[in-house]
Amino acid sequence: MSRPNGGGGPRRVVSMSRRLVAGGLVLLLLGAALSAAGASVAGAAHAQLRSGPGGSGAVVLNVTATDAPAFVPHGLSAVEGSTVTFVVNNTGAFPHTFSLLGVANETIPANSTPSELDALFAMNGTSVNLTVAPGTTANATFAIPADWVGGSFEFVSLVPYQFQAGMAGVLNVTSASSGATYSVSLMTAPSALAFLPSEIEINATSFPIHVVADVSNQGTTSHTWTLDATPDENLTATGFTSTFQAHPPAANIVVPTTSGMVASANFTLSQKGVYEFICTIPGHFAAGMFGYLYVGVPAPAVAAPPSSAIVEYWVLIAASALLGVGVLLAVVAAFSGRFPASENAPRHH
Repeated sequence: MSRPNGGGGPRRVVSMSRRLVAGGLVLLLLGAALSAAGASVAGAAHAQLRSGPGGSGAVVLNVTATDAPAFVPHGLSAVEGSTVTFVVNNTGAFPHTFSLLGVANETIPANSTPSELDALFAMNGTSVNLTVAPGTTANATFAIPADWVGGSFEFVSLVPYQFQAGMAGVLNVTSASSGATYSVSLMTAPSALAFLPSEIEINATSFPIHVVADVSNQGTTSHTWTLDATPDENLTATGFTSTFQAHPPAANIVVPTTSGMVASANFTLSQKGVYEFICTIPGHFAAGMFGYLYVGVPAPAVAAPPSSAIVEYWVLIAASALLGVGVLLAVVAAFSGRFPASENAPRHH
């Protein structure tokens, strides 16, 4: 009577080794994922901004016209008496104009019709008027008059309804000792009461500086963007109204609820410090809709997310152990299966 040859043992060892190797590979992949997550630190919560070009003598100001429609940047700076060459690059598929109004501190109503806009420029004069075809670049050289110092001059696209959609910007003219212009862009969160980013850093070294702020609304709720004019002052949700009555804010704009529409504010800051901005709609500031503009001072460092290094270390140790045991069992099973004791082999006496 014959007996089974006992091959079940090696097969069980092989099966176990395969499970251990599979488990080790799973843990190894988990360790790699944790390592990647730890290495991927969330982006800084504040944006660092640099001044727009400007200075005495011959200056080139580069502007990009897009089909958003928008000018990038929205804020430009030049020194009175300097010669400026405006270079406008149209990256879109539609024609645009770069038309600079010759009247200082004139805020063109956003609801102006195309004919009203044309009439305004015809009546007040156009210092620079470039038509830029799609995919092309145009330029014009203009000497900034000495009596323009201290003024803000709006530039727009006169193509019908492009200005009404937000295609406008501001040229600030300063004296040789004045600071440059900085462009600030932020938006409201689509589904929360928050500004994005909530911290903005301007690396200014001389004052006064001119700031052009563009704010867009990504949600459907009305908001304001209101900037305290006093640096290093902590506003409170119950006391900001009296604070602004004592000294008006540096900027106070209503952010349109239409997605993609941009509201702009143009203001001057005379000293460095931390300026707080809030939404004045009742309940919004108290719910967390505020932020800080760091001017000439560094923004605080952003804390890194909790490290997964400890968990990752033990996961990798476990993976190595399982893989090692699995490979060892596989080797044992291989040799056990290759050299079994055969029950049917002839016996010699």
